[in-house]
Amino acid sequence: MTIPKRAALAFLAATTLSACASGPDPSTLGRLGWMAGCWRSADGANTETWSGAMGGVMFGHAVTMNLGALSFFEQSRIDMRGPRATYTASPEGQRPIVFGETAPDPLALALPKSVAFENAEHDFPQRIAYRSTGRDSLAATVSLLDGSRATEYAWERCE
Repeated sequence: MTIPKRAALAFLAATTLSACASGPDPSTLGRLGWMAGCWRSADGANTETWSGAMGGVMFGHAVTMNLGALSFFEQSRIDMRGPRATYTASPEGQRPIVFGETAPDPLALALPKSVAFENAEHDFPQRIAYRSTGRDSLAATVSLLDGSRATEYAWERCE
């Protein structure tokens, strides 16, 4: 490979990476496009990443680190091809668990960039709710259906 070709590839890679750092344009990524991108907790321990909708499906993964070691991972997807979306999670490579999108409630109407999924048959969590808390921030709550045993997550867009 010649030097000019290497320089061109390096420039292309740098340009691509800098575009990803600011996050994708949510308006081109489907109705849940506001979730797309890389998200990291303030302490850096939790990272969650979502693709934009590809053929009506968003793909995601979450990683939790503890003292530099992997302590949890999950692969997930949100399928928006039906009348209501489904959220499928596979924590630590276990069998997939499917959650159905809930009907919009008054909170969802007040927070248009929010979505919730439920599965009453699952032990925990039974409810997973995401909401945008600003252009560069995302939050989630996992809980039982009645809201008990709630765990909150907050992320900022990855740089």
